[in-house]
Amino acid sequence: MTREVIFSLKPEFAALIESREKNHEFRGYLPKITPRKIWFYITKPVSSLVYIAEVGSAVVYPQKIGIAGVGNSDFNAGRKMSKYAFPIMHLCVLKRPLPLVELQEKFGFTAPQGFVYANKYPKLYNFVYGEENTLIGIF
Repeated sequence: MTREVIFSLKPEFAALIESREKNHEFRGYLPKITPRKIWFYITKPVSSLVYIAEVGSAVVYPQKIGIAGVGNSDFNAGRKMSKYAFPIMHLCVLKRPLPLVELQEKFGFTAPQGFVYANKYPKLYNFVYGEENTLIGIF
């Protein structure tokens, strides 16, 4: 639970991750606790918690990553504002995405501007990993 963070993500990048065209999540910051899982809250117009990804250790620029993948060449060339690349190892989708209104009402959730540790929302954590909502593996 402490090694899981929630990131906001634009819908177009979420689609690229799901299709495996984008295989790293790029960020300009590194959480103090190295995440092993990243929960993706998809921003407007989706406005829902949709995915949970298992990630590898962040690659720190100027270290290089494989060139196959959206944004990878730009990261390697230093053309991204992001200094960190989290390799996406596995991706799951929530059987039922959780819309922002429900997240707010049931769990006191606020969409993260940068990131938030998942343990800030223990009831949400238990709900996501409980029998009420199943995670479906995509890859």
